[in-house]
Amino acid sequence: MRLTARHGRLALTLRVLHLGRDLQVICSGGQAHIGAVAVASPQSTRETGNHVQNLISLPGHREDILAARMARHLADALGCTVCVSAGIHFECITKEEIERVLNLAATLTGRCITRLRQPAKDCHVDC
Repeated sequence: MRLTARHGRLALTLRVLHLGRDLQVICSGGQAHIGAVAVASPQSTRETGNHVQNLISLPGHREDILAARMARHLADALGCTVCVSAGIHFECITKEEIERVLNLAATLTGRCITRLRQPAKDCHVDC
C-alpha cells in the first residue's frame, strides 16, 4: 500500500509492506533517506507494563519522534509488530513546517489504520 499527504511544498509518502501479520512501514518526504527506525509491539512486558519498543536514530537526524509515534500508534491499533523507517529532508524547513510534517505523518498513520482495518474484499489489489 502507498499513501501520500501534502501541504504546500511538503509531501510525505507512506509505503506499507506486509510481513506475515507484521508491517514494515517506510515514511519519506523531500530528499528520502533513513534517519530513524522504530519497532513497536502491541504486547506488554511484565517488568514495565509498557509496550516493547526499540528506536535507532542516526546522528544528525531528527525523525526519531515521528518514527516512534507512528510505530507505537500502528502497533496498538492493528495488534501487530510494526517497524517504521523514516527519512524526511526538506531544505530550509521552518519550525512551522516541522509541525506540519508531524501532522501529515499523523494523518497518514490514521489513513493507514483505516485502510488496513477494511475487510479484504473491500481492499484494492495494492493493499
